[in-house]
Amino acid sequence: MHLFRNRHFNALFFGRLFTNIGDSVYYIAMMWMVLKLGGNSTVYTGFAGFLFSLTEVLSLFYGPVLDKINAKKLLVTASVLQAGLLLFLVVLSKYGIMNVWLLLLSIPVLSFLSELTYPLESVLLPKAVEKKDLVKANSLMSIAYKGSDFFFNGIAGFILAAFSMSMVLGMNSLLFILSSILFLFLKVQVKRSKQTGSVREEWQAYKRDFKEGISFVKQPFILQLLIPLLFLNFFFAIVMVVLPSFANTTGEGASSYGIMTAALGLGALAGAAGADKISRIFPFGKILAAGFLLSGLSWLFMILLSNVSIRYVYTLMFVSELSIGAINVLFSAIFQQLPDEQMLGRVNTINVSLLSLAMPAGSLIGGVMAKITSVQLTMSFFGIGLFVLALFYMGSGRMRKLPKVVEIDHTYVKLSR
Repeated sequence: MHLFRNRHFNALFFGRLFTNIGDSVYYIAMMWMVLKLGGNSTVYTGFAGFLFSLTEVLSLFYGPVLDKINAKKLLVTASVLQAGLLLFLVVLSKYGIMNVWLLLLSIPVLSFLSELTYPLESVLLPKAVEKKDLVKANSLMSIAYKGSDFFFNGIAGFILAAFSMSMVLGMNSLLFILSSILFLFLKVQVKRSKQTGSVREEWQAYKRDFKEGISFVKQPFILQLLIPLLFLNFFFAIVMVVLPSFANTTGEGASSYGIMTAALGLGALAGAAGADKISRIFPFGKILAAGFLLSGLSWLFMILLSNVSIRYVYTLMFVSELSIGAINVLFSAIFQQLPDEQMLGRVNTINVSLLSLAMPAGSLIGGVMAKITSVQLTMSFFGIGLFVLALFYMGSGRMRKLPKVVEIDHTYVKLSR
């Protein structure tokens, strides 16, 4: 626990904790309210999921900018703006003006501000801790993320039942104010690309930096890591927009929705907590193949048993997310070790964009598919996708032979070109 004696890490950790609590609650609240205000139609939740994920794709274009600006100031600004917008929604809700379209219009703005914080934290974290502590620090940051997801997703349904929408959004606004205060205490130095002067020169520099980031990600080794996960995110987007309706049909409405998202969050939390230990014992290639196989089989069994007992749903959702939680932490550590420090911002945002590229389509398709076929059938595609992904990593010689995470650095990438 020596990392918590590092005040810079503390500022990032607790700042992320408060931000993610706010993100978790308003995501659950908005998806549920969109479902209800939209007449229980998955088409509206599909469109909401599309808007939530669209901003992740657009982050591709602001990566080079993050390498040139003060990351700390932008973290503070994004949190303050989120707080302000949520307060505006409180006013609309208080006066009875809120409707499904106003909720949908607010989603891309809130989502964009939220998405800014993750690559910024990825840029700052390697400067806040030593390299030997990077996997552990990422694990703790993921715990802050998934831990808040677990607890507040779990009680979000009960919060919605107990409080008005304006009360929920008001509490969220306060959390973003607290996170902005914490980020003010962060004191780290990050090497940034030099400003070149005129607007024309800045635009030329932006294009050059953007191309450098794309060139890095286009390497065969990097693409083999990322592209399979793009398809996984497509199926996960389907799950997230159909989950409220799934909770409605197999469980008890808002409370079951909260427990399901809590089970997913708790599973990812437990997996993240064990990521550091697992990464020191097993090679990364073996972790990928075995982890996705376990996750896929658990998810498919969950669908098969969903009509038997709701407890099987909660338990198997938890089990399915265990390995995904660990793998997410290990991917974060790897992509903080691979690029040069000056490229961290653009590489991280390009990665996020590529992995999110299929999510808007997945959200729209999932909403329509559940409407046309059935919720259970639509949910099952995620498990099938995980199973196919496990087969890919088992069948690829290069992926199967990947060493332990700590051994995968920029020299390994250069040798793999």
